Amino acid sequence: MTSQSNPTDPGPAPSEAVTRVIRASDRETLDPAEPWEVPATPADLEELSTKRFERLPHRPASLAEIPPGALAALGPVVGDMPLEHVFVIPRAARSVGIEHADWVLAPTEVVAIGRDRIAIWIDDPAGARVRAVIPFTDVIAVLDRTILLYGRLEIIGREASFVVRYSTVGQPELRGLLLPLRRSFEPVATPLPEASGRDPGSLPHKWMAVLHSSEVRVRGREPMLVAAGDLDNPAPQLHNGVAVLTAAELVVATDPTPDAQDAHYGVDLLIAPRALLAGLARTEGGLEVSVGATPLPVGVRIDAHPSLADDALRLLGPLIGQRA
Repeated sequence: MTSQSNPTDPGPAPSEAVTRVIRASDRETLDPAEPWEVPATPADLEELSTKRFERLPHRPASLAEIPPGALAALGPVVGDMPLEHVFVIPRAARSVGIEHADWVLAPTEVVAIGRDRIAIWIDDPAGARVRAVIPFTDVIAVLDRTILLYGRLEIIGREASFVVRYSTVGQPELRGLLLPLRRSFEPVATPLPEASGRDPGSLPHKWMAVLHSSEVRVRGREPMLVAAGDLDNPAPQLHNGVAVLTAAELVVATDPTPDAQDAHYGVDLLIAPRALLAGLARTEGGLEVSVGATPLPVGVRIDAHPSLADDALRLLGPLIGQRA
């Protein structure tokens, strides 16, 4: 749902003045171009249309599939990188603006995960470069959203964030790339209450499968406390889904589309380390997850169906912020 990298709501109320607010992006906010994207020319679009099946984001099978210069630039900032820790996003165009009538072009990018940090390299026309580096210990949240056919992954750091744009064909592989980062989140000592929360087996098949997948359970069969919206309602419920608390993470998974007439494939994710959580609150139309980061606390806002927001506050709210 964010309209820009690190977007901040205009005109914050006094109570928000000392909080950095991240608002997730969706097509309702027109999903504008990122700073590194440039207007696509008719020649660009024609060229890319002839190579659409050759230019999908992927984990490389060999060094030959990695753009020249990328590993040489990324190695000094992230350390050793096996091929399975590298993700290549070829040069691509996407639609933006009112009715998505305009097109922008993103250069080739490479995302890499090292032992303790994540980085992104960009084949910028002005000169290839490492665009961003964030140590695992500085990551305070992860937002991965689907907007039409495009994914928007935002790694939110204590002081800065970086955004990765990609075709959702590569979404499973890109989310798999993030597992070392998520497994680095330190668990808290506070145990989850037993016999509490929603039974995953009582939920519709899609959500039961999500709850048992690596998108939620990154450490295998770990205990989890589940909140869920009114998922048995056959009518489309925009931004509905589940919210899950484990020893190490809060994960909110919701239907990705704001269009009630579209089929709901996959899920959008908000992920935050539990050890940094400071609060959970209802907003007009969604949820705000507060993270006690320095130098400023951060509020990450997402759209969520009222039934999901209510259940998350009821079941998970009392445990968020507890450390002992």
